[in-house]
Amino acid sequence: MAAVFRLARDRVWLPLVPAAVSWALLFGYQWAFFLSYRGHQPTVFSYYSGVLGDGIIIPAVNVAVYLVLRHLWASVRWRRLPLYAALGLLTTLAAFLVQARLDLVNWSMPMPFHWSPVGQFHFMVMWAEISYLYVALATSTNNWKALRSDSNAWRSFGGAWLGLALFAATLAADFIR
Repeated sequence: MAAVFRLARDRVWLPLVPAAVSWALLFGYQWAFFLSYRGHQPTVFSYYSGVLGDGIIIPAVNVAVYLVLRHLWASVRWRRLPLYAALGLLTTLAAFLVQARLDLVNWSMPMPFHWSPVGQFHFMVMWAEISYLYVALATSTNNWKALRSDSNAWRSFGGAWLGLALFAATLAADFIR
């Protein structure tokens, strides 16, 4: 019992918050859409990037990024948040336009350049996710020495990059298939 209180006091559970929020916003909401979906397009469950990426890998990346940002919290340049949000928006828009241009239709984009409600929600979540990653990347880059000096933050940084590489592999596997 004392160990539970010690863990709560030390906030060891705190990294689970970004994982839970990520899972709910990246993958959990798709369950709700899936249960009411009556169309004929492939759903999230037809894609490695949907199930493994949105369901497991990206929430794990977000925990790693949280741990990096927790270490560098005092160095985050919050005045640049509009810039990171703008970069996130442009990156997300580019990804959606490439999907449309390549005619990669699914339940989020049943026809090129036409997004369903699940696609519109995914756009907003992806924008937030990519903006979060830009904050972490810029903060890490601007505070490289401090990042390297903390072994936990450094390992988390490497873990985040590994997770992003794995997510890219799931996207490639989906595209090849």
